[in-house]
Amino acid sequence: MDMLSRTEPSFAMVFEFTTIGMAIISLNGQWMKMNNSLSAITGYSEEELLYTDITTIFLPEENDKLFGLLEQLLSGDLRSFQIEQRMKSKEGTIIRVECGISLIRNSDHEPLYYMAQMKDLTIKSEMERKLAESEQRYNSLIEHNPAGILTSDLNGLIMSVNPAMERILGYTKTEMVGQYIHQFWEQEKQEDQAEYPTDSVLLQTDNHMLRVTHKSGDKIELGLKNVPIIVNGITEGVYIIARDITQHNKDRESLRVAQQDLHDTVRRQQGMTMKFRQMRGKFIHTLCDGELLYRLGYKPSHILGNGLYEIWPFYMATNIDKYYRRAWSGEENVMYEATFRGITYLTSLRPIFENGRVIEVIGSCVDITERKHMEMELRETKELLESFINNTTDAICVLDQRFKVISVNSAYEKVFGWNQDELLNQPLPIYPDFLKEHHKEIQDILQAGNQISGLETIRIRKDGQLIHVSVTKTPIKNEKGEIIGFAGITRDITERKRTEELLRKSDKLSVAGQLAAGLAHEIRNPLTSLRGFLQLLQNDMKGKQHYFDIMLSELDRINFIVSEFLVIAKPEAIHYKRSDLINILQTVIALLDTQANLCNVQLLLEFESDIPEFICSEMHLKQLFINLVKNAIEAITKDGQIKITVSMQGSEMIRVRTQDNGCGIPEERVKQLGEPFYTTKEKGTGLGLMMCFKIVEAHKGTMSIQSQLGEGTIIDVFLPTQTISKDMSEFE
Repeated sequence: MDMLSRTEPSFAMVFEFTTIGMAIISLNGQWMKMNNSLSAITGYSEEELLYTDITTIFLPEENDKLFGLLEQLLSGDLRSFQIEQRMKSKEGTIIRVECGISLIRNSDHEPLYYMAQMKDLTIKSEMERKLAESEQRYNSLIEHNPAGILTSDLNGLIMSVNPAMERILGYTKTEMVGQYIHQFWEQEKQEDQAEYPTDSVLLQTDNHMLRVTHKSGDKIELGLKNVPIIVNGITEGVYIIARDITQHNKDRESLRVAQQDLHDTVRRQQGMTMKFRQMRGKFIHTLCDGELLYRLGYKPSHILGNGLYEIWPFYMATNIDKYYRRAWSGEENVMYEATFRGITYLTSLRPIFENGRVIEVIGSCVDITERKHMEMELRETKELLESFINNTTDAICVLDQRFKVISVNSAYEKVFGWNQDELLNQPLPIYPDFLKEHHKEIQDILQAGNQISGLETIRIRKDGQLIHVSVTKTPIKNEKGEIIGFAGITRDITERKRTEELLRKSDKLSVAGQLAAGLAHEIRNPLTSLRGFLQLLQNDMKGKQHYFDIMLSELDRINFIVSEFLVIAKPEAIHYKRSDLINILQTVIALLDTQANLCNVQLLLEFESDIPEFICSEMHLKQLFINLVKNAIEAITKDGQIKITVSMQGSEMIRVRTQDNGCGIPEERVKQLGEPFYTTKEKGTGLGLMMCFKIVEAHKGTMSIQSQLGEGTIIDVFLPTQTISKDMSEFE
């Protein structure tokens, strides 16, 4: 059917010859008629597309939107629409078209077909394209320019601003466009201007600076350049190009201050800085300043422009000249020392190169007079220290990080029998086999950076003899705090140990003698009973069984008292074993109960908690508590009481408190208790309490004394429940 036969002839002519592509599309989306312009756009002839779906040339992703709009035309929701579509030409290129479609209806308002008009958007005129590109370049230049650009007419009315100007002033484009320049720049007037005319800004032709106020209230400085806007030979306005130079000015001022500071620093430095170069065969100084220069008796004017022989004495100039020549030849870090007018200074010379040749030498001088004095003192101290180490009676050794010998002193050779050559680079052979584990513990402590002080232990000599020593060991650290070795000081205390043993024996004899009276009384009473019962038994043996029981009991008591007396009085080897503190204290009470009764003193023993067994020397602890209780008895003049309280302090410490209501001790004398031969008793020696402290110390415990004159004394003995020092228990 000829779709155009029903239309006016003039429309058919327009359809065929218009430059716009036109087509008639059936209601089911097929091409029914197209003009030559559309064929030119698509590249297809009318015969090739006739009665094919319009999707033939439109891209698939465009079809859903197109058919949706066609349905809206059929439903009457739209009268027509216009969209941009992409289609594929016969040559395979993708072209963009502006597509306008309307629905044609008959007189009964029934839909007949779609009328489509298509315009190729890819063939805009070259002039339009170039104009658009030019406009884009202009906009890009303005919008992306890091400098702020403001466009103003000749009256100062702001026509546009770019983003950079918004950032510089803090105002938005909306706040500025349509306003006058003076509203933003009149706030900061120059000091020499009574008014702030806008013309003074607009008519400037040279670069100039302006101080204005930012929206935030901060003062900023702008560097400005005006460019006139000329159209057809007439100036219509001005481009004002601005840069925020606030930071630049601050930096420039900072640089000026820094340069001044540098000059002042060079002038005020404790040392001296100088520069020289070779001119006409001589080394001429071009810079010299610093406090050292003035201390040497010179000023910069004495040095600048002068050579060595014009400044220093001949002998100094001759010596310094050698170093100057080495530096001028390109040698790095040339150093020399010189002494002038009692001042010794160190100079470091460094050449400055340009294009591979030395153009100048800079020198830095420091006063080392004090350092020289210190070096001399250090040498003297070193000699004194070496003399002390070599002449002291204490054995001193130095070990490396692997605990191998670096050096030992002569006392070390004398104490242990090995000479330094035998020990050098070897581990120390002075540890007995039974102390190998203890040796490893000491190494771990030292490697952890800790010090061991006053450790009393056992060591072995070259001849195999075991000796008592007091050891102090400490790690040696460098300036960074890193351990680089270890030092040890060993003192032979074998004689001291023997003396202490003699003191212990002396104290035992003293205790035994003082107990003799009480023992005599204790033994006399059972013997009297035995004698009486034996007389009774001589007359009649029948019915006297209970007499035998009493006699046996009395004999056991005599045996116990004599045995305990022998334990205290008789010297014997010291043994550490697991013991019950309750039995030890009950034995002490039983032994001293008679003496306490003779002195009208009541002895009380109280256990506040369960006391575990622990490793100790039972004989030593008995001696310890006998001494403490005896002292308490002697401190009570009449009816008194001594209370021994045993309790746990935590899980690893036992406290035994001995409290009496005796005469007490003055506070100033309490601190001296425990010193040899210091006593508060008329016939005392001071050795008993000293031995008490020694016994507690040997058990790794502590003892404290509190006393108030006229009220009594409290002595607390703290004993650890853990095993005591291995070296003592095994050797002793």
